[in-house]
Amino acid sequence: MNTLEQHYRSIGSCLLVISRDSGTVLCSYGELPFVTPEGLEGRDWRDALAVAGDSTAVVDRALAAGVAAFLPPLVVGAGADGDYLMGGMMVPQQWGGVPAGLLFLRPLSLPWGLSVDEHIGYDDVVAVLGVDRLEFSPTWGMPEMEGLMMELRCGLEQLLREGDWLGLPEGATLTVILRGLEPEAALDVCRALLSHLHQGLAGLEGGAQCARACIGLSQRLREQPALTALVGANTALLQAQAGGDERIRFSSPWDPLGQAARALTATGVFRDAEVDAGARRYLTELLTLQDSIRRLEEYSERALELTLSQGGLALAALLRVGSGDSLDLLCAVAVDDGGTSVLAERRLPKDLKAALRALQTSALDGRERPLGENCVALPLRSRGRLQGCLVLQDSQNTGPGFRPGTSALQQLGEKIAATRHSGGPLAEPGPVMPVAREMEKGIEGYVLDNMEGAIDQAVFLSRVDLPVAVVGERGTGKMYVAQVIHSEAGGAPDDMVRLDCRSFRNRREAWSRISKELHRGSGRTLVFKSPQLLHPEIQARLARQLASRTATEEGESRYLAPNRYVALLPESPQRLAAKGDLDARLASVFAGYPIPVPPLRERPRAVLRWAHKILEQESAQSDRRVLGFTPDAEQALLKHKWPGNISEMRTVIQEALARTDKDWVTPVDLGLFVGISADGQALARTDRSFLEARSETTEVETEYLPSAEEALRLALGQALAAMLETEALRPIGSWLDDEIIEAALERSGGDARGAAEFLQTRTRNIGRWLPKIRERDAERETSLLWQSARELVSQWVMELAPGESPPQQIAESMLMTLIAQQCSGLTMAEKARVMGVSTPTFQKRLKQQLQES
Repeated sequence: MNTLEQHYRSIGSCLLVISRDSGTVLCSYGELPFVTPEGLEGRDWRDALAVAGDSTAVVDRALAAGVAAFLPPLVVGAGADGDYLMGGMMVPQQWGGVPAGLLFLRPLSLPWGLSVDEHIGYDDVVAVLGVDRLEFSPTWGMPEMEGLMMELRCGLEQLLREGDWLGLPEGATLTVILRGLEPEAALDVCRALLSHLHQGLAGLEGGAQCARACIGLSQRLREQPALTALVGANTALLQAQAGGDERIRFSSPWDPLGQAARALTATGVFRDAEVDAGARRYLTELLTLQDSIRRLEEYSERALELTLSQGGLALAALLRVGSGDSLDLLCAVAVDDGGTSVLAERRLPKDLKAALRALQTSALDGRERPLGENCVALPLRSRGRLQGCLVLQDSQNTGPGFRPGTSALQQLGEKIAATRHSGGPLAEPGPVMPVAREMEKGIEGYVLDNMEGAIDQAVFLSRVDLPVAVVGERGTGKMYVAQVIHSEAGGAPDDMVRLDCRSFRNRREAWSRISKELHRGSGRTLVFKSPQLLHPEIQARLARQLASRTATEEGESRYLAPNRYVALLPESPQRLAAKGDLDARLASVFAGYPIPVPPLRERPRAVLRWAHKILEQESAQSDRRVLGFTPDAEQALLKHKWPGNISEMRTVIQEALARTDKDWVTPVDLGLFVGISADGQALARTDRSFLEARSETTEVETEYLPSAEEALRLALGQALAAMLETEALRPIGSWLDDEIIEAALERSGGDARGAAEFLQTRTRNIGRWLPKIRERDAERETSLLWQSARELVSQWVMELAPGESPPQQIAESMLMTLIAQQCSGLTMAEKARVMGVSTPTFQKRLKQQLQES
């Protein structure tokens, strides 16, 4: 074995000499992490290293140009016993009179704790977050960078969903695995992550005052190695960081330190660095303590016991900054013959007790503070300030004992910062920035905004004995307006009768219930919800009786009971009558005094107050401690159009609380990302006085509002487009059928017979279909391309009047038309798969549709 071979083997590296003319390996020294039975010499360097074709660009260009180049992380050994990651550099060099290049390769480390094949599943999205534009200085270097990344990690924990994987910091990077997300949804989530982090980075000083966060994304496709997806995300990050905004720059004495920061993070998440496995294991165990421990005192004791178990220490104590910048002892643990024991402050060694009493927070401005012989105080920082310190006393005659790394100290500081009072439960780690305002509580009655005009009308019309129409979109609060009419008229709560015309299974049931209520009692308020959905015959009978206030049955006329009548309509009575949905005479009965209720999108000042009110109600009902919305969540709430108005908002907040158990609700929890930018810049709010807001004239733009069926058709088309873009076929036809059946059950109040009559099928079919629907629930709920269509299916079914064709048949025809228009590139079998049926069944239905058209 010659000297070069021995040298490269001793450092676990490899040197290949490659001909620049032919690309063949002239000779090699050292060893690769995989076996090459055919050897390396005489082979093309790509084949010898088993490098994928899309990863050879840097080496190819460097060989052709004859220049030196650092290599990005490179996957080698494809087809061997596994994939391996290496980095290094290429240097031009004459070799035996032949133009050649020296390719130096060293193994790179994977992120700590990440098993790529175990953690990165098919269709998972790998996100590598990196912070660049850092500037080292004599007072800001690698330890401060590690602390910054650990604090950013605490902020990310607040935003990521349960089930996502978040790694430990690797240099200036963090690895995140987003599970169960389509690419578009992953982009939305990452935009929310960057917005949150940039609002925090904007307030930092020192070497991080110009810091910028970027994210590289890659989705693991079928048959793709997991490591390739991780490398792809890392490469995307490095490419994103390569772009800059600065075009002209004067030289600065700090430029070399800035270059040092870039050089130390040049390989992204894959580091060629010595890893202290013991320190990493300590940090990992420290992070897991939060999951099982709720009280600060117990957490402190367990953390100190873990610290002492690392060796070389006799005592450890945790102090935090109290009132007046004093340092208060949280816990002290000492090693004894039986293991460890907790020490009260009075039992501390006298010299240590005196040193702690003399210790001032101003003395903890460095990285380590000696406290006499064999004892040090390590500052604990988080959220931009000193939180306390960790005091360590070394064992006698053993030399310096264990010292936690910067990341571990940052984590301890964050846990102290997260507590609200001594001995209280540990709060979840708060965001690095921004500081969210807490939830507004105790909002009584209806939220006051320009809805107030509708309430004023309701109060006035409560004194008039005439039928009233309350007109507005679904979820705008029409029922509340009816409640105001009833209560202002002096009605008792039990005397308000709600008649949901969507729930009647047939004409006989509808008229039996309506007729009964028309003749009962007095002083009541009958609220007809969606009377346009009644059968035309029932509408006509109701119109005759309300117009004359008399009922004629079996040739005998009698007066109706003295009650009030309110109709809740989605559009004005005149417009519904013109469309043929509402009987003309019934429309005229309610057309005299309509009360328009504006949609939530026209009441922006009410959006956040409604959101806070609903959040307080839902968190109280589920017995949850929720502090409020993050600033980005409030921005998303304000920018969302709320087509379903308050009903939609309540559903969104309910689902957000079901997704997270954290203190703050984020855009990721809400699933709303409109108005959020990756740079963290949100539209500035203008605070105006009440009188200014009241006196402004609001111009309402006239815009076309599609019908529920048109909106559903558009959503199905968008779902098909997203499916084709991701090349992952989904059984959209089966999902559509499932949603229609579930919506029909909801419309009939859970009554299978009523749902079957609406769907024009047999009751037993409902029971036969339900088990398969339940099996597909999780698949439908986790597919983001389906969520918009899912909500619109329910709205369409709720508003659909009984007709000649079953709803399922109408929806099937709609989807098959869209498939014919958008999926021309799919085979017949693939189209059948999208419809959720067999190929022969799809062909049969397609033939029927062509014949009918």
